[in-house]
Amino acid sequence: MSPRPRFRAALLSLSVALSACRPMVGPAEPSSAPITAREASFTDEEGRPISLDSFRGAPVVLSAFFTSCTVRCPLTVSKLREVDRAFEASGGAVPIVLLTLDPHTDTAERLLRFKQERKLPDHWHFLRGNDADTQALARQLRVNPAYDVGHIDHEVRIAVLDPAGRLARSFGGWSFDASAAVVR
Repeated sequence: MSPRPRFRAALLSLSVALSACRPMVGPAEPSSAPITAREASFTDEEGRPISLDSFRGAPVVLSAFFTSCTVRCPLTVSKLREVDRAFEASGGAVPIVLLTLDPHTDTAERLLRFKQERKLPDHWHFLRGNDADTQALARQLRVNPAYDVGHIDHEVRIAVLDPAGRLARSFGGWSFDASAAVVR
């Protein structure tokens, strides 16, 4: 292996290790502005047009991922399963929404296959948009994707929006108690 790929691999390993050690960001400062990608055009895993506004009226758990990720995203999906169970235990399921950071590869068909293979329930939704809309929502979530040949490096962020679409909780990494995400 040449020095450059080894350096990239070491840098990626360090980045993953550091992201797992980030402290919980806990209850976020209440936000008066909803998290939304105004004028954004997303489609879901079935190819239907969808907007973040369509989830208003109930809490929503929102995160970012991409299907070909083998490092952070599987751990994020696992943590989201825990968060989902915590919401169910406290009174019922809420929408779990994942934005793909790789809309060129993650077609609606691929997102649907990902959902089906992992036996994720109907209240889990996968969004894909064009580059500009994806980047706008990623900035609001503070996942800071960095695109490299063959990989997307990004922050791990799980956000919980209140029924009005405002940020109620925000967690960095996976080391938080899933029940701390519950908002009603």
